[in-house]
Amino acid sequence: MFNAVVIFLALFIDQLSKLIIRFYNDINFFPKNIISDFLKFTYVTNDGIAFGLNPFGSYNFILLVVSIFAILFVIKILIDSKRSSQLTQFGLSLILGGALGNLVDRFLTTFNIMEYRGVIDFIDIGIKNYRFYIFNFADFFISLGIILYLISLIKSKTTNE
Repeated sequence: MFNAVVIFLALFIDQLSKLIIRFYNDINFFPKNIISDFLKFTYVTNDGIAFGLNPFGSYNFILLVVSIFAILFVIKILIDSKRSSQLTQFGLSLILGGALGNLVDRFLTTFNIMEYRGVIDFIDIGIKNYRFYIFNFADFFISLGIILYLISLIKSKTTNE
């Protein structure tokens, strides 16, 4: 039950934030400084995978299928980890929720629904011209989930030795 709540909340937060960002993009709101120049909201779309990489070019369907297989793989790991620590399950649930959030955008892009042009990214962190890649909550949840999952693996290895 806990895993389902985490997955749903991650998916909900991601999709709600993207919906709000799309609304404000329509009224030419961006870029918008949130915390000085350090944190800005800048609307961009990413038709590839993480950090703007696009190994599949304009083949959105292939990326959609690869994403679905990756999600199924994470689901399998989560199911197999029922006896693992809460940290392991929490990390995997964050990864899954984030991946589902980006999958929704990829699906809408692949089938040209609601004029989607790629995964919506908007969180822009940096100082002046030194900016990190623009990302979204799904990317944040995936990254945090991977870190927590790796910490849980390291903890389980050190306690088993």
